[in-house]
Amino acid sequence: MRRHQFLTALLALAAAPTRAQPSTGITVSTNNTPVDRQALEQLGQEAFRRIGLQLTLTSLPSERSLVAANHGEVDGEGLRIAGLEANYPNLVRVPERFIGVSFVAFARNASIPVAGGWPALKPYRVAFINGWKLFEAQVTAAQSIHKVDKAEQLFQMLAHDRIDLALYTRADGLAMARSMGLSDVVALSPALKDVDMYLYLHKRHQALVPRLDKALQDMKSDGSWRRIMASVAGA
Repeated sequence: MRRHQFLTALLALAAAPTRAQPSTGITVSTNNTPVDRQALEQLGQEAFRRIGLQLTLTSLPSERSLVAANHGEVDGEGLRIAGLEANYPNLVRVPERFIGVSFVAFARNASIPVAGGWPALKPYRVAFINGWKLFEAQVTAAQSIHKVDKAEQLFQMLAHDRIDLALYTRADGLAMARSMGLSDVVALSPALKDVDMYLYLHKRHQALVPRLDKALQDMKSDGSWRRIMASVAGA
């Protein structure tokens, strides 16, 4: 009888599903500009390393990237402005900012006035990348509004006089204009908005948020954040 019970227990143990080992990697989706992506990758790798995890970035179109993170298809999304939790309730923001970004209007006509902020764009043909929530929220009235998938399209439209203003980030927009040989394209001042950018994690990783938040704070305290950002700016 005892032998029968022992064999039964062994068979049950063999048939039981094995428990998956906890993952040591986090995959974050992004549609950031090249400079911002590099900052996310280098800062994120160091921050996650400090809490015993590895960061991998994957690229998706802007809106798709947010949806994938909200559905849990990836572990997180970044870098994004604050407040996306309202429309993507499965995302949890890491409170400590990663970087600051200047969103500006690029034009071939340097005399276009933008000191009035978002309302100043109303008389012009405007374009920005689909899924960039700041622009979608603020640019609701203009002579025409175009949404594209890639930054190159913005500057091609500007070069071919299909739009008056291309909305993008200052550092990457200047680099893009140079790479495309658009010497007459300028970044208008002042910036439309200077914002802090954050990393979001899917809610299943909510327990990581305070640990990652502290890692970022420690990086700023010990100089690691500054050194990494200096290397990104000099790349």
